[in-house]
Amino acid sequence: MFEAERMLNNSEITNQLRITKTIYSSIFIGMLLFLAVVFLIMPVNKTEGGNDLDNIFTVIVPLFGLMIMFTSRMVYNKMIASYSTETDLVKKIMRYRTAKIISWAMVEAACLFALIATVLTSNYLYVVVVIFLFGYYFMLKPSRESLICDMRLNSEESEIILKN
Repeated sequence: MFEAERMLNNSEITNQLRITKTIYSSIFIGMLLFLAVVFLIMPVNKTEGGNDLDNIFTVIVPLFGLMIMFTSRMVYNKMIASYSTETDLVKKIMRYRTAKIISWAMVEAACLFALIATVLTSNYLYVVVVIFLFGYYFMLKPSRESLICDMRLNSEESEIILKN
């Protein structure tokens, strides 16, 4: 009976890890699609309207992007630190995923803001901010190693994660 429970637990762990990676990929694909839509609807020539708006966004978009990068990491670390270390492994994976999703959503919001600023001002400079945010998003990619390190898993739990 114990072996059957262990196999069920291992398949559940594998499933939870797969769900986390699927959510990560889905958010990234959504951001890429929105970037593609922005390029499709943008005029070929830059229009001369909205200079005031462009001046405002020139300061706000990069600052917001940087602020979100730091804030998302701070929120993630705070959430991870608040989780109890006495729960079962599947719950730890689910809590890890929850913290990651919140962090990813913050970065996605900054990307969307920069892309909307691009559409409103026809200034492709804001796409540079999006590219930097994409780079940061790649650094937030879920992995077995980050799960083990961030959730401070013990050696038995680490072994289970690495085997799945």
